Amino acid sequence: MQDLSVTDLSLEPVMTRHLTAAQKERLAVLLDDYLTRLEQGTPPSVEDLVTDDPELLEPLRSYINGLEELHQVAAGFTPRQDLTREADDCDSSTTILGDFRLIEEVGRGGMGVVYRAEQISLDRTVAIKLLPFAAVLDARQITRFKHEAQAAAQLHHPCIVPVYTVGTDRGVNYYAMQFIDGESFSEWIEARRQNNQFPDVEHCIDDVIQIAGALHAAHETGVVHRDIKPSNLMRGHDGKVWVTDFGLARCQSEATMTRTGDIVGTMKYMSPEQARGESAIVDGRTDVYSLGVTLYEMLCLRPAFDGGEMPVVLRQIEEHHPRPMRSIREDIPKAVATVIDKAMSKARDDRYDTALQFADDLRRAIAGQPTIARAPTQLDRIAHWALARKRGVAAGAAVLLTLLVVLAISTGLIASAKRDSDHHALLAKQSSQLARNTVDELGAKMAELLADIPEAESVRRQLLQETLAYYEKFAAQVGDDPTLMQDLAVTYGKIGSLQNEIGASEQAIRALEQSRRLLEELVGNAPGNMDLRHQLATSENNLALALDRAGQYQAAEEHFVAAISLGESLIKSSPDEANWRTGLSLALSNYALLLGKTHRIEESESMLKQSLVMMGDSEDGNNEDNEKLQRQIASTYQNLSGLLADQSPEKSIEYAQEALRYQMDAFRENQSDAGLASQVALTLNSLGAAQAAAGDGEGAVLSYQQAADIQQQLHFLQPNALTHQRDLAVTQNNLGLALASLGNYFAANEAFNQALQFQQTLAAEFKHDAEIQSTLGGIYNNQGFVQEKLNDSSSALLSYRKAVEHQQLAHQTAGEVPKYREYLSKHYFNCARLLRDDGQTDESIKFTLRRRELWENDGSRLAGVADEFLATASVIKLGEASGRSVDVSSTDCIDYAKQTLRSAIDHGFQAPSEFFDRPEYLDLRPNTSLEGI
Repeated sequence: MQDLSVTDLSLEPVMTRHLTAAQKERLAVLLDDYLTRLEQGTPPSVEDLVTDDPELLEPLRSYINGLEELHQVAAGFTPRQDLTREADDCDSSTTILGDFRLIEEVGRGGMGVVYRAEQISLDRTVAIKLLPFAAVLDARQITRFKHEAQAAAQLHHPCIVPVYTVGTDRGVNYYAMQFIDGESFSEWIEARRQNNQFPDVEHCIDDVIQIAGALHAAHETGVVHRDIKPSNLMRGHDGKVWVTDFGLARCQSEATMTRTGDIVGTMKYMSPEQARGESAIVDGRTDVYSLGVTLYEMLCLRPAFDGGEMPVVLRQIEEHHPRPMRSIREDIPKAVATVIDKAMSKARDDRYDTALQFADDLRRAIAGQPTIARAPTQLDRIAHWALARKRGVAAGAAVLLTLLVVLAISTGLIASAKRDSDHHALLAKQSSQLARNTVDELGAKMAELLADIPEAESVRRQLLQETLAYYEKFAAQVGDDPTLMQDLAVTYGKIGSLQNEIGASEQAIRALEQSRRLLEELVGNAPGNMDLRHQLATSENNLALALDRAGQYQAAEEHFVAAISLGESLIKSSPDEANWRTGLSLALSNYALLLGKTHRIEESESMLKQSLVMMGDSEDGNNEDNEKLQRQIASTYQNLSGLLADQSPEKSIEYAQEALRYQMDAFRENQSDAGLASQVALTLNSLGAAQAAAGDGEGAVLSYQQAADIQQQLHFLQPNALTHQRDLAVTQNNLGLALASLGNYFAANEAFNQALQFQQTLAAEFKHDAEIQSTLGGIYNNQGFVQEKLNDSSSALLSYRKAVEHQQLAHQTAGEVPKYREYLSKHYFNCARLLRDDGQTDESIKFTLRRRELWENDGSRLAGVADEFLATASVIKLGEASGRSVDVSSTDCIDYAKQTLRSAIDHGFQAPSEFFDRPEYLDLRPNTSLEGI
C-alpha cells in the first residue's frame, strides 16, 4: 500500500544526532555552499569542503550521497535533451511516482530536483519536484519542502505556477505543478550576457510589473516568497511570465519555521534582513527588494552584488550600494533607476510598502510621470551609513536601560506601599459614607481621588453611580442658566470618561455625547469664548475615545477630526497657550492610534510625530504642568513604538527606549506613582513586541517578564483595579507567544494559563465589551496552538472552541471592526482542521460552513474555503472506503466546494484556466453548464 504520510519525516537523521549545535550549524553552511555551487554547475568535492572541518566529512558525504540517490528513482536519469524513448524502456517501477511517470530532469537546486513528467490518470504533462530521501536529510529541509507545497497550493494568480498535488512514494517527497515550457530569467540573462546585448528597458519593466502583481496577490494572502531571483522566474514560449518555487515561502499568520540566524535563499538576491538571518522580520518588502535586484540584473546583465565569497557578499548587501545603473547603461531613464534604487533600499521602511506600489511607480517612470521615489540626498546617505554601524551600541544600552527601570520601580513601589497603607485603608472605609452624604458637593472629584487608592474600587464605582443619578436629576432642573449648563457638561464628560475606563462603553458614549451636545450649545451662544471652545475640543476627543473602544471607528474618526479642527483654531488664535497645545497634541495622538488600528500606518506615524512637535513647542521648565507634558511625550513615544513594532522593529525599539527615559525621569521625582509604573510596564510590552519582531526572542521574553513583575506588584497593591488585571492578561499572553517562538512550549502554556486567569474575570464582568471578549478568544487560540505542539489535541480543540465562542461575541458586538472577523475566521479554520484530522468530518464541515458565511462577498476568501471542502472530502473518501458512517458524504462535500467556488467566481475571484483541471472542478470550467450545482 502506498505510504502518503509525511508526519514522521521531521525526526533528526541518525548521522547528525551526535553533533553539537555548532557543528550542525556548520554542516548546514557547508551543505548550502555545496547546493549553491551545484546549482551553478560547479559542485566541489566533499574533501575540499571539509578541509577546515574534517570531523564533518562522513555526515556531509551522507547528505550529498542522498542527493545523488534521488536520481536513482528514475534508473540512470541524467539531464538530456530527449529522454522520452529511453524512459519508456526502463523498468516502470523505477520511473513512476504515484500517479506520475518521470521523463527527464529539467532543473535542480537547494530544495530538490525538478522533472518533466506525465500524470497518468489525466494524460497531461506536469512538472514534478522531488526532495532527496528523508533518511539523509535535515528535518528543516523537509519542513521547508512541505511548506513550499502548502504555500504554493493556496495561491491563485495567472502568473503563479499552480500546484496540483502533493505526495510521498518510497521515501521520496514530491509535488506536482503545471509544466512551463520555456526558459528561466537566469537563462535569458545569460544568453544576452554572452552576446553582449542589452535588453529593451520597457520590455523588462513590463515583465517585472506582471511579477510584482503576482507577488502582491501572494502577500495579500499572507504568503511571502522570500527567494525571488532570476532562476525562480520563467517566461513561457508564449511570452507569459511566471513566478515559481515558493520553496522558502512563509505564511505570516503562522509561527516562523526558520530559526533566528538561519540564512536561506540565494545570497546575491537576499535582502539585508535575510542576510543578517533575521527571518522573523521578513515580510513583503523583502520580495520587493529581491525583485528590484533582479530587475537591476535584467537591465545591466550583471548582478547588483557579486563579491564571490559569502562573507564578502553579505557585507556588500548590508553596507554597500551597487554600481549606479546609468553608469552601466546611459539609456536607462533616471526615473527608472531611482525607482529601482528605492526598491533596493537597505532599510525596509525606505522601500515600497507593497509590490503593487513598486509596479505602479515603474509604470509612472516609463510614462514620464512623477514618481513616489526620489533621488537620495547627502543627508540620506549619511543617515544610512550611521544606521548600518550603530546596532552594537544600541543593543547594549537597551539591556542596561530596562534592568535599571525595573530595579528602580520595584524599590519605589515597595517602599511607598507600607508608608501609605494605613492612610489609604482609612480613607477607603470613610469613602462609602462620604459618597452617600456629600455626593452633591464632591461628585466626580472624589471619584478621581479614589482612583489611585488601593481597595477603594468598589466605593469608587458606587460613588460614580450616585454622582450620575444626582446630576441626571439636576439636569432636569437646570433650565437656561449657562453657568449650570457648563458645570453639568463638564461633569457628564468626567463621568463618561470614567465609565469608558471601566468598560461600560454604552453608558460612557451616552454621557459623553450629552457633554458634547451641551458644550456645542454653549459655544453656539458664545462663539468668542475660547475656554468653552477648548472644553468642546476636549469633549469631542473623549467621545471619540469611547466610540473607538466600542468599535465604532467611523463615528470615532468624525469626532477626532472635530477635536483636532477646534484645537488648531485655538492655537491659531493664541499660539503660546500651553494647555491648548497639550490638548491638541493629545487629540492627534489618539486619532493616530485609531488610524493604526485601521492599517493606515503612514498617516498614523505622521500624526504621532506632529503630536511630538506640538508637545515639544509646549515644553517650559517653569510650567507647573510640565510633568504632565513629559508623561504625554513618553506616552506618544510608546504609541509610536507599538505602531511600528511589526513594520519597523528597529525604529520601534528606539521609540520604546526614548519613552522609558522620559518615564524614568518622572519616576525619580515620585517613586510611589502607581499610574506611572503602569505606563512603564506598557512601554516594556511595546519594547518586547519590537524585539520579537526583530527576531530577538530572548530579549522579548526578558522585557515581558519585567513588565509582568511590575504589574504583579501593582495588582498586589490594588487587587480590585480592573486595569491591572487587563494589563497583566495582555503581558502574559505576549510572554506566552515569545516563549512559544523559542520552542519553550511548557512555559508558554503556563503563561497563557496566567493570562486566562485575569482575562476570564474581565470577560465575565463585561460580557458586551468587544475588545475584552476578542482578547480572551485570542488567548484561547494561542494556547490551542501550544497545546497542539505538546501533542494534546483534545485540549487544543477545546481551546479553539472557546476561542470561537468569545470571538463570536466580539464580532456580534462590533461587526464593523475588521480584525474580529479575521480572528473568528482563523478560529473556525483551526477547529475545522483539528476535527478533520481526527476524522470528525461532519462537525468539521459545520465550522467550514460558518467560515464561508463570514466571507460570503469575498471571492478570494471563498476560493480558499472551497479548497477546505475538498480537503475534507478527501478524508471522507478514506473513511467511506473503510466502511465508516458519516452524515455528509464525500460527494456532498465536493458539492459544497463547487457551490463555494461558484460563489467565489460570482464575487470577483478570477481562477486561472488550469485551476479547473482538478477532477472535482472539471464541470465548472467556463462555458460548461452549471445546472444542478
